[in-house]
Amino acid sequence: MKADRRPEWSQVTAAGRFRVPRSGGTFDRHYHDCDEYWLIYAGRAKVMTEGEEFYVGPGDIVCTRAGDEHDVVEVYEDLEAFFFEDVLFEGGRAGHLHRSPELAERHEVTGRDVPAGFVRRA
Repeated sequence: MKADRRPEWSQVTAAGRFRVPRSGGTFDRHYHDCDEYWLIYAGRAKVMTEGEEFYVGPGDIVCTRAGDEHDVVEVYEDLEAFFFEDVLFEGGRAGHLHRSPELAERHEVTGRDVPAGFVRRA
């Protein structure tokens, strides 16, 4: 759901699904001019948000404040998630924003076996 496909009364910036497979997956380190939430509904992975790395799995919600970079670092089982980009802050720009041209390039996400220390934050 983007601006041209949402109800007139909605202020949601964007919403939808994304998938990062364990083999051949790619992602880009980016930030937004709005808060973003990911609801993980399948798979397990390590993600980075707000300068910290977290293990995530089904049922977890990743919350990222506007301006904070986030990324998928490693995938242990094909990752599938729903994302929701909240209201843009005044003067904000929609979409993935990058601190450098290099970060705008999609990078390969390492596929690994589930690490022995895989523990999700409660």
